[in-house]
Amino acid sequence: LCSATYSPPWAAAAAAAPAGRQRPTRRWSRTRDQAFRASGTPRPQSCRWRCRAPPRSSRGATAPWSPSPPTASARCGAHRRRSSGSSSGGGGSRSSSSLSSVGSPSAPAPARAAADDESIPPKRPPPKQQPALRPAPPPGPPPAPLPRPAPAPAPLEEDERADGSSVRPEARTTKRQAVLYRKDVECGLQVMDFGHLQTPEECDIMVADVPECGRFFMFSQIHPDWKCRCCAPDAENEGPKTPNWAVYQVQTLGVAKEKPEPGPGGGGGKEKYKVVVHSKRHECDEQAFNFGYAATPAKCDALVAGKAECGAHFMFSKDHPDWACRCCTRDGADDGPASVNWDVYVVQATLPENRRARPPVGVTDPLVNLPISEGPRPKWLVKDDGLVIDGRANPEMGGGILILQAVLMDASKGWGKKQGFRPRWLRAILAANRAHARKYGHALILRGKPTQPQLTPWQVKQCGTKSPDQCTKDNERENFNWEKHLMLAEYLHSPQNFSHVMMLDADAAFIQQDHNTLKLISDILDGKGKDLFLTDEDWLKYGEGRINGGLILAKNTPFTRGLFLDTFDAHVLGPVPLKKGRIGVETLVCSSNEQICLNDLWKGGKGAHFAEHTMMAGGTKWNHGAESGGFDEPGVEILHFMGGAKGTADKVLCDGSRDVTGEGPTGYGCKT
Repeated sequence: LCSATYSPPWAAAAAAAPAGRQRPTRRWSRTRDQAFRASGTPRPQSCRWRCRAPPRSSRGATAPWSPSPPTASARCGAHRRRSSGSSSGGGGSRSSSSLSSVGSPSAPAPARAAADDESIPPKRPPPKQQPALRPAPPPGPPPAPLPRPAPAPAPLEEDERADGSSVRPEARTTKRQAVLYRKDVECGLQVMDFGHLQTPEECDIMVADVPECGRFFMFSQIHPDWKCRCCAPDAENEGPKTPNWAVYQVQTLGVAKEKPEPGPGGGGGKEKYKVVVHSKRHECDEQAFNFGYAATPAKCDALVAGKAECGAHFMFSKDHPDWACRCCTRDGADDGPASVNWDVYVVQATLPENRRARPPVGVTDPLVNLPISEGPRPKWLVKDDGLVIDGRANPEMGGGILILQAVLMDASKGWGKKQGFRPRWLRAILAANRAHARKYGHALILRGKPTQPQLTPWQVKQCGTKSPDQCTKDNERENFNWEKHLMLAEYLHSPQNFSHVMMLDADAAFIQQDHNTLKLISDILDGKGKDLFLTDEDWLKYGEGRINGGLILAKNTPFTRGLFLDTFDAHVLGPVPLKKGRIGVETLVCSSNEQICLNDLWKGGKGAHFAEHTMMAGGTKWNHGAESGGFDEPGVEILHFMGGAKGTADKVLCDGSRDVTGEGPTGYGCKT
């Protein structure tokens, strides 16, 4: 469209322009449009005429300006203006009909300028190639919109402060300069965080309207992403020293009145809420629900009152309300772990009967919810032990085999709670053992309370400054294991004159109900001429030859009657050796658990006094660890649910391939 021979009609006028005037490269302008219309020459439709500034002389003078040389048509011809577009210089829009003749083949071509025309400057050399530029960075976020002018303020009304005085609204909404109270410290107690705010002034306004907050807050100007956090009332002092934090005093006057604590049930009535602490510095023994943050015990009380799963108590930390409001189950308020930061409270709202607290247990029955037989208690029982079943044909004649199991409530409450709860896995094991004793004529008794005092003198000395409760808890596991040796010694001396006494851990169960397991063991003892039957842990990779104390069958002989008195006495002495024991051992030290004591006797060179009377059988058959299976193996007689396997006992014994409890899914052992 821009022919090389084309010369615009205004070129001559441009050449006569003042020397100092320069024309930069640009598009068509309205002035040029008018020049075309005046000359009657049609204007090219899609050509962007390239103008070039004249060369400068050494003194800064400018040569007459002239249009680009004909070679400029290569740059012009490729540009086409959109048919609907307007002139690049502005002005008005042009219709398509006015441009229809532009660039047509019939349009007359202008005469080409002479090559030796002095008005045409020499051709410029091509520009040097510029080095590649770095890619432009991604665009940043759009600028924030400018604030609109504030509307004219409405007539102000007065708000009332908590103390009854009036406050104008502008006193609360207008930002005031933050007042630093303490530097490089935190609040002594935090109540709430308000998220990421940019300035302490913004934090000031947020804190002012929250009644639970005091009149101070903590904020980090270096790290505002650490959030705005308000201090509890009277908690602005004694906070930990931390660089980059600071405590500020609230300057904004809050409009919210300080509301009184709600009455019982959280209704906010006139009656003030009264805190009733059930157990100070303790947690719930069993929690039912976590409600999240609650500022005060009164607010937590209101939340608990509306939750059907909760009992009549809740736990709350005044020092750390951000630890959440948590309610206890109906039987989970007592015997919880000690904690200096928690208290257990009594719900003050009115509760339905099925959620009210049960009467406190005055004297705890150690055998609560265990399968103790009804009827008169046999006189030959020791201490507080309970009889589960006596399957002997003539109990008054004595003799027979006695099974002992100690079900002692430990600090972890894994074996039960004094309110009566017993886990299903424990009930399933006891039901299976009762079924075996009933079927084959044995007696089974349980001990639910350890012998007092539990602590030995050397244990008390080792505890040093620890409290008696803590010392008892630290030595509980070992002392509970030693209770088994004491029970063996007591019932081997029973006037019932049992032929054999078996000590079986309360997490071990007879699983072969089609034959008499204890008769098989007693026959093995008689055949080998031994008095004591022990098992090892050969189901483990390195357990062969290592005694497991969870199963001990003792034939009633002078050796076994003296053995367990000696081992228990050695436990009481601890690091001091027991000299000249009843079984003939010159020195015996048992300052650890009972299993280590038996292993020392077995492998410690005491063969003439211990090993000659004792036999070791494989645990794979007689005392198999349940963590590696064994229930469906016909060669396994007793399955021992040690450690983490305890929780699977009910699924194996009740819900497995066969029911070994003899009572079905609704019996004592398997009911849910």
